[in-house]
Amino acid sequence: MASPHRAALCLALCLLVLPRRQQRPPAAAAQTTTLTAGAALAPPGYITSPSGVFAFGFRALESDPTQFVLATWFRLDGAAANGSSSSSPAPPQSVVCVTPDGQLALVDSANGSSSVLWSPPANSSMKRASVLALLDSGDLQLIADGGGVLWQSFAHPRDTLLPRQSVAWDAGATGKLVSKRADAEFTTGRFSLGVQADGNVVLYVDLLDGNDPDNAYWQAYTNGGGGGGTVVSFDEPGRLYYTLRNGTVQNLVPPMANSTLGKYYQFARMDPDGIVRVYAGPKNGGGNASWTVSGAFPSNGCSRRTSGLQGLCGPGSYCVETKDRLSCECPSGYTYIDPQHRDTGCAPEFAPQSCGAEDGDPAAFALVEVPNTTWETSLHYKELSPATAEQCRDYCLNDCFCAAALITGATKCVEMAALTNGRQANDPATKALIKVRTTKTPAGSWPGTRTILHYRIVAGCLAFLSLAAIGGLLAQHHLNRNNTARQRLLGVRAFTWKDLYRATNGFEKLLGRGSFGEVYQGVLKSPGTTTQPIAVKRLVASNEYSEREFANEVQSLGQIHHRNLVRMVGYCKEGRHRMLVLEFMPGGSLRGALFKPGAPRPRSASPGGSRCASPIIHCDIKPDNILLDDECAPRITDFGIPKLLVGERVHATVTNVRGTRGYIAPEWLRGETRVDTKADVYSFGVVLLEMICCRRCQEPVPDHRGAGDETVTLFGWAGQLLGARRTELMLRGNDNDDDAAAEDLARVERYARVALWCMEPNPALRPTMHQVVRTLEGAVDDEALPDPPGCYLESSPLIPIADKKE
Repeated sequence: MASPHRAALCLALCLLVLPRRQQRPPAAAAQTTTLTAGAALAPPGYITSPSGVFAFGFRALESDPTQFVLATWFRLDGAAANGSSSSSPAPPQSVVCVTPDGQLALVDSANGSSSVLWSPPANSSMKRASVLALLDSGDLQLIADGGGVLWQSFAHPRDTLLPRQSVAWDAGATGKLVSKRADAEFTTGRFSLGVQADGNVVLYVDLLDGNDPDNAYWQAYTNGGGGGGTVVSFDEPGRLYYTLRNGTVQNLVPPMANSTLGKYYQFARMDPDGIVRVYAGPKNGGGNASWTVSGAFPSNGCSRRTSGLQGLCGPGSYCVETKDRLSCECPSGYTYIDPQHRDTGCAPEFAPQSCGAEDGDPAAFALVEVPNTTWETSLHYKELSPATAEQCRDYCLNDCFCAAALITGATKCVEMAALTNGRQANDPATKALIKVRTTKTPAGSWPGTRTILHYRIVAGCLAFLSLAAIGGLLAQHHLNRNNTARQRLLGVRAFTWKDLYRATNGFEKLLGRGSFGEVYQGVLKSPGTTTQPIAVKRLVASNEYSEREFANEVQSLGQIHHRNLVRMVGYCKEGRHRMLVLEFMPGGSLRGALFKPGAPRPRSASPGGSRCASPIIHCDIKPDNILLDDECAPRITDFGIPKLLVGERVHATVTNVRGTRGYIAPEWLRGETRVDTKADVYSFGVVLLEMICCRRCQEPVPDHRGAGDETVTLFGWAGQLLGARRTELMLRGNDNDDDAAAEDLARVERYARVALWCMEPNPALRPTMHQVVRTLEGAVDDEALPDPPGCYLESSPLIPIADKKE
């Protein structure tokens, strides 16, 4: 940034040259090849290269010719070759000049001010600059007295490379090209091509932190050289390539044919859709010349995805490859969230189907076919095969969790709970069936039916653990430092500390306290009389793990909207403050519903399955993290330590895990760090057993034979009762006796056996959540269930094992 003194000198000089806004240099005078010290340009002035091919100065925006940006461009048709560090339009009274002390600056001269909007860093070891020159290569150079380049635009590319220009890691900063938000805009976009310090060439979604291979949607795997040894270059034949430190060269885009050399102007650009393209325009085309794409990478752009954002198009949309661009389209019944930036995704124009009463009536919905389309990493929670197309339609229409169905081949039907990473399938046998509403949403809300069986809260947990496979919806990305960028990426509101201080009345009402901080009740007030109850989770500051917990929970909850997950309203990351703003759950936690006398009974929620492409490990499933709304419907919260598993990585290495004693899987206690979703299956089994017995897993159970003061663990006690066929004893001796459950002991036994099956010490022998769902729904014969693990049958002898099923 230029000093105030330099800005004042520049402004004074410019006011002498242009005493009034109307006094602009004539066009002929503007078309010089240099800008000398003491000279200035105002919109729409510019200088040109000696050949007249390039121009630098104020370029009018296509969307609004009265606004200008400071840029270098091809005069062939105005295609931008580079932009200044200021991506916003220049104010009407702005000027660009070489100051008397030899610095280049863009200055806002409105109201007699001297605000420097942009000034490139120059080589302070050289003499002051005497001239700004635009070369025939398109390189803009600030030249010192007596020679020597103080600054040049080729060393600071934006989204474009010209022939003989390169990108490399330099001086601890990642060299990169960053896309524009849209073709007609100059604001910073979503994607970048970069060279990292380890030498790896990567394509990133730019709002994510770099240097993490999981955040790249393409990489060259050239890491290992270190020290900026890899260089990405563009040359005159139109070749885009990288060179390793050892001299190895690899093409990203091959050169044009020899017969075309010298006949075309060329440039390579990181386009707004995340694809790097090489453009060529004929030199003898005259006024009718236009640019054509001569090469691009990576190929199959619609299939590209990161571990977190899962594709180049947002949720609800699907990617279509055209000749020169990737396009994000909305299926029937959906509309763009932001029509100007279609890659943000699509939202339904109707109220989605609910699991109850009129709002869930299948007759109010229809399935609209989108041919030749697939949704690769959506929540594939139920696979049905064999199934005809008509059967697939019926299954989805009558499943309130089904948002769409995917038909692949002649006999396979896949139900999806949400739509992410959609794309053209290039396979006529593949088509998507999108559920849309055909009638208006009924007025009012429907009261959920309460159940008597308290253990049916398991259905809500199952719905979550189906969603624990929801990798396609999760944005496994780290938080950007800029609140505005984070808000744009996550789609949630960024609050200030003062906002939340007022909303909680000075953090007055404490709801609970955990290992990561405290939770307070609050109210958000909107204009008028609208209020929204909230819960503010205030994390412990100055704690490395707390920071990671904060980032994980924001990225997990920020992009998921589902009836069985606690919705995140927003967050605060200001100074040392780290807070999450969640919807308020008036029913409290499942722990309170189970273990407090007189607590309301939770109601059920329809379960889903767990087929998916990218599961999450929650790592801390327990009653405290299952909250109840005003109808006692369950919601899952506390995504402090999830781990997203993508593609072939069916296991992940997780360190510094914080589970809860009694619920944590034994593989953690054995010191194993390579785990998968079976860790959450174990925790689910513990919660299920607690719900059946209304007993805490950590508390010893008295010997029901009256054998002195002898006690056993809940797990061993349940295993002994199952082995002796004394299931009814699980429902006695607590304040929550359930007559309805006592009348359905066969189902109680099935649930208990499933719980102990989930708690199998060997993860490989545990069921998948898909198997759990089918078993609890009664789709699997009870006789086919495995016996309880021997460790539970044999631990702490309680009652004789008799009448064991053969």
